[in-house]
Amino acid sequence: MINWRKTALWTAAGISVLVAGAAVAVHVLVDSARLRQIAHDKAQAAWGRELSIGEVSLALWPLPALYAERMALANPPWARDPELLQADGVTARLALLPLLIGKVRIKSLYFEGLKASLEVGPDGARSWDLKGRGNSSGADLMSLEDLLIENADIYYRPKGAPASLWHVDTAHVDGSSGLRDVCIEASLARNKRPLRIAAQLDDLSRFGIPGAVTDGKVDLDWGKTQVAITGRIPLEKSLKGYAVKADLKSASLNDLLDFFRVAQGPTAPAEAHVALREAGDRIEATQLAATLGKLRVTGDVQISTAGAKPLVTARLEADRVDWVRTLLDAGVPPLPPLPPDEMLHDNPLGWPALVALQGLDGKVELKVKSLLLRNGIELKNTRAQSTFNDDRWNMTSFTTEMLGGSATGNILLEGRKKTVRMKFDGTGLLLERWFKERGSKIPFTGGPMKLNATITATGGSMKDLAATMTGPVAIRMGPGVFASEKAGKAEAMMTGAPKDSSPKDVTEIDFECVSASLPFNAGKASGERIVGARSSASHLITSGSIDMREEAVDLRGRMIAKSGVSAGIAAITGDVKITGKLRHPKMTLDPLGTPGAIARVGAAIATAGISLVGTAIADAAEAKKNDPCDVVFRR
Repeated sequence: MINWRKTALWTAAGISVLVAGAAVAVHVLVDSARLRQIAHDKAQAAWGRELSIGEVSLALWPLPALYAERMALANPPWARDPELLQADGVTARLALLPLLIGKVRIKSLYFEGLKASLEVGPDGARSWDLKGRGNSSGADLMSLEDLLIENADIYYRPKGAPASLWHVDTAHVDGSSGLRDVCIEASLARNKRPLRIAAQLDDLSRFGIPGAVTDGKVDLDWGKTQVAITGRIPLEKSLKGYAVKADLKSASLNDLLDFFRVAQGPTAPAEAHVALREAGDRIEATQLAATLGKLRVTGDVQISTAGAKPLVTARLEADRVDWVRTLLDAGVPPLPPLPPDEMLHDNPLGWPALVALQGLDGKVELKVKSLLLRNGIELKNTRAQSTFNDDRWNMTSFTTEMLGGSATGNILLEGRKKTVRMKFDGTGLLLERWFKERGSKIPFTGGPMKLNATITATGGSMKDLAATMTGPVAIRMGPGVFASEKAGKAEAMMTGAPKDSSPKDVTEIDFECVSASLPFNAGKASGERIVGARSSASHLITSGSIDMREEAVDLRGRMIAKSGVSAGIAAITGDVKITGKLRHPKMTLDPLGTPGAIARVGAAIATAGISLVGTAIADAAEAKKNDPCDVVFRR
């Protein structure tokens, strides 16, 4: 049987010998001035940086420890702040056994009142890059198993941007010798928004070495937003060889956005999952699935770094996108209601996001089963192929189903110029659906349209773009019924009631076709014979202008009976006028008091009405020869 008393005595004696030996060694090794000089020389040899330390004191119990006051490590000469690191006090606990053979091994470090100033220079140099010189890295002094930082301030100044402050309440790093099996727990804040970090990393011994990775996991918690990263985690700035899975879950993204000083309104719950890996000169993001409110996006992204600029290749799909709802879920406040006579908002468009792509090339394939636009129009089975180069986004082709028909085209966006170039070709687009989907109560049915447009516009808002649009727009509409008793009676009064009926029997306008040939220049389309319409009862060809700058219309033309010799009010008064705001245009007749109208009335009286009949017959003959739905395209 082992004599425990004797064992205890021998153990105590051994510890006493070790402590005594350590005390002798420490007193030999630790001379304050000598240690400051050694530390200074080591920093110069390893990093080329000045290191200053105040007074150094020694404690032997429970383990040997050094305490240094006022430590400071210099920044490179180009940095604004002279010190990279400053600390009010540093406590270094020393490994006991190495002291017995005259070597110093730091087992743990504790920083009080730490301040770090991290800066990125105009050329991209980073003040915290401590590049080793020769074979003297100082690593032989470090065998850390424990690191504690309390009440630290970290100032980070990106290139060309103001500094931001990260405050560390506590940061504790614990692991085995050789930086194995490392556990990290930290509580910090940025912009007064807290973040808790918990990490378990298998091996940090190769930290900073090119291509270094470690297996492990990192959990980030902002309160309402949590991010979990697991897998092979990079340990140096080139980010080589990593392969991780990342999961985000958030009741609201505002805590995360506030942390990074992104001002945004309240956001909807969000989730995201992605698998990330670096393979040679390619970064792959696969298994991408993200939700924000009711929006769900899936796909994959690859980034190639083999060329002069990174090349991004993305494939994204979404089931249903309600644009207004998505913006609200993303924290973008709704636009204020438009004034009664205006059609377009003047809120800034997202040109800065396009400019932010500077330095990247890419191509994107997008599929959306249902896209509900802000104005209520629904696009179905939309497919788009795009490329981008710096701030130029070229949607080389798109196809979509809309308004009961289909559309194809292409769009080129230039971010810095705020310019749009678009070609649009639509077929079978029902005017009936246009009114209905936009929430209008106009009683119109049918009206299949063919629309072709090639336009260029420049501006910071939709209102600006409309006011500068330049290029031809052609519209051809087929049969449609405007079920308005008021409009039907007005047409009958102007052209004369159809045979065997009276104006009071007419309850609608039966359009056979409507055409428009609009040569827009700087937001305004004007000319002779630019809009024509044919109904079952009348023909109308108008000249004048449609002005998107003022959002107004000013068209004039002669309305004539389609057939027969009946003569309505228009035969006397002359031109029909369509004027006012585009949102609420009005149709009127020239006043009876105009010289032309007076002359026609006088002629009718003098000829007992025969002149009106003759005019009606001539108008009908002219209408047959010049179909208003064709004549607008004759130039």
